[in-house]
Amino acid sequence: EMGSTAEGSLDLDYVKASTTNLTFDKNPAEVGETVTLTCRVEGSPIPGTPILTKTAQDGSNTTIPMECSGNMTKICVKKFDPVDLSDNGIYKCDGQNVIDGINKTSSDNQTLLIESDTIATLVLTPPTAEPDLGTNMTFTCTIKGNPAPTKLIFERKGETYKNYSAPSGSDPEITTGPYSISYSKTINLLKLSDTSEYNCTGENMRNGSAVSDSDVKSLAVISNVVVSMNVDNTHPKINESVTLTCEAVGGRKPHLVELKQDDVVLKSNSDAGFCTDKDDFTLECTETLTSIDFTATGNCSCLARNRVENNIEHQDVTYTLVEVSQRVAVSSPQSSSVNEVAFGSSLTLTCIVEGGVAPHK
Repeated sequence: EMGSTAEGSLDLDYVKASTTNLTFDKNPAEVGETVTLTCRVEGSPIPGTPILTKTAQDGSNTTIPMECSGNMTKICVKKFDPVDLSDNGIYKCDGQNVIDGINKTSSDNQTLLIESDTIATLVLTPPTAEPDLGTNMTFTCTIKGNPAPTKLIFERKGETYKNYSAPSGSDPEITTGPYSISYSKTINLLKLSDTSEYNCTGENMRNGSAVSDSDVKSLAVISNVVVSMNVDNTHPKINESVTLTCEAVGGRKPHLVELKQDDVVLKSNSDAGFCTDKDDFTLECTETLTSIDFTATGNCSCLARNRVENNIEHQDVTYTLVEVSQRVAVSSPQSSSVNEVAFGSSLTLTCIVEGGVAPHK
């Protein structure tokens, strides 16, 4: 404040020790909302920059930066956007100014309460949903919430890896925090049968009612296609039947299977009734050849294709020789029934020899 006398003017400084006030615009708050913390420090002489510290539930202290403006009234703001469970804690704002060489300090503290329904998170390491056959995969199932979670279940179709309820005593496979439960499972040397949906589920209690959440990840183990063929009779006789079965295995599942004989396509998986899904990564394709004759002798093959990493197409093929087995048969067709010819004329004799395996003499 300014004052004056008859002899002249005299500056009189207004003196006020610092005062501090800390507020939240929303408290308690839900995870995902925006919360603004405001620390207001007043004083004369001009107060220094306030210091904001947070004390977590485990007792650790963290200094948190703020954006400040003003002189004798300093207004400092920290925006949590969005707020998370880790933001729970006691927040303390310290202000000070100096009067006659003496620090005049003030502080205010408030507890920020962040509440949340159950939040389930399933993390894959390495972070791919299409790992290669024979590699390793770690699944980390984490359940968060405030109040603290009470249940964790990690499972796949037909198999439960962990079913945990708190409090249930010490479990060396479970990691707990103030607002979380976590479990990790590593599958070494992945097989095609590890292709599945993996489900991380948990729950906590809100207002006396159980609240649950799940996170599901689909895993598809990648491998080049491998095809095999089975022939129930590689040496059939005339008019018998032969059943050929192709099995194509791969991750991703094969999209093309062809049955050929001497490079002529007999059937493909686009033909109705030829192929069926044996499982999530196998096509089984069956064809029966009936009333066969000598033309059935030849190389039968199964060709299959699938798409692997970066959608690159891979194929595999296998061969089996089918030989129609029949005793040799000889015939001698004549163009006429004449068995006597004139001396000096011509005569053509025809001998037809048939057999499967081809006649050799």
